[in-house]
Amino acid sequence: MIRSVLSPCARMASAVVLAVLLAGCGSSGDSSSDDGGGGGSDPQPTAEPTPAPTAGPVPTPSAEPEPEGPPALRLSEVVSGLSSPLYAVSPPGDPRLFVLEQTGAVQLLEDGQLQDEPFLDLSELLEGRGERGLLGLAFHPDYASNGRFIVDYTDLDGDTVIAEYARSADDPNVAAPDEVRRFLHIEQPFGNHNGGMVEFGPDELLYIGMGDGGAAADPLGSGQDPASKLGAMLRIDVDTHPEPPDGNLAGADPDVWATGLRNPWRFSFDRDTGDLYIGDVGQNLFEEVHVSAAGVGGSNYGWNVMEGFHCFDPAEDCDMTGLLLPAAEYGRDLGCSVTGGYVYRGEAIPALRGWYVYGDFCSNRIWAMRWQAGEVVEHHEITEDIDPDGSIRGLSSFGQDADGELYVVSLSGGTVHRIESE
Repeated sequence: MIRSVLSPCARMASAVVLAVLLAGCGSSGDSSSDDGGGGGSDPQPTAEPTPAPTAGPVPTPSAEPEPEGPPALRLSEVVSGLSSPLYAVSPPGDPRLFVLEQTGAVQLLEDGQLQDEPFLDLSELLEGRGERGLLGLAFHPDYASNGRFIVDYTDLDGDTVIAEYARSADDPNVAAPDEVRRFLHIEQPFGNHNGGMVEFGPDELLYIGMGDGGAAADPLGSGQDPASKLGAMLRIDVDTHPEPPDGNLAGADPDVWATGLRNPWRFSFDRDTGDLYIGDVGQNLFEEVHVSAAGVGGSNYGWNVMEGFHCFDPAEDCDMTGLLLPAAEYGRDLGCSVTGGYVYRGEAIPALRGWYVYGDFCSNRIWAMRWQAGEVVEHHEITEDIDPDGSIRGLSSFGQDADGELYVVSLSGGTVHRIESE
């Protein structure tokens, strides 16, 4: 079941059943999951299950025109034969596509062709298994002129490293092998919930998604501890770090922008609005998607007080004061590890513009959602339309190129597909 912060005036034309939060006609404000898409999670203890949700009232059909929903889509394979691919991205204004492999290499596609040698190979610095390995890559907004980029990986001890590398001075298709600068080394107490996404925001600052440190049920209390870098969205200035940028959470660790996250495996910024979309992997029963308005920091996304829209610890009568509830959630009947995606802002599929496309690593389901004025106005499952043959196996990530076109990355299948109009 999908549950959303949804306008009850908007009718749904979806294959999924929605439970809706209603307030008049306006908005209202794992069994251990296979977290993060990164090759599955290590065995974990299981927290006490929370009560099953109660579906809210369904909007009454009206005479208003039914929303058309997203356009018909298909997947077009762009590369295969990769080793556990986890992410695909392009530098600003660059037609090439860079693909991360969990085992440590950054592969390069130029003019649709996989290059013989990787752009970067960090395999000697890490062990790519479970939820560990090379997890994230972000190109500096001025990459074309300065050649700077950031990687997120877990080292041989399993700790998170956020480091800067640079393009080779001799060959634009190869990175210099040596680390330029290390911004963060964050000890990881357990083998899972490492986060992994890094991305430069509209403010040209680097955002870093950090899981709660692992095991299950947040035994260290990281999600609600503003002094911890775990269970948080971090935000740093790569030119002035460790000096924190203005606007980070007051009274918290200097790098913390927001708290209350369990494992924000993939997040992204809407290129048009600057809104932040986060897919946060759930514990026992619910996966969730959060949306934060552009430039608004200091949010507490609720973990481990809440799992989705529901009390987690305590299981009943929890204090939701000051918590930012999800835009949408879904249960274990639909998947077990959310893979956050992107709001489409490309030019090739005009009818898809403004739709947030995301999915699930375990079930390989894909959804499209539209968020307007603080609420979900449409929400559709598009799996049967976009991938009727089940090409995606282990939906580890979505990707976005310089033109805003979207890609689907398949961990087990070793492929990257581009989303195209049918």
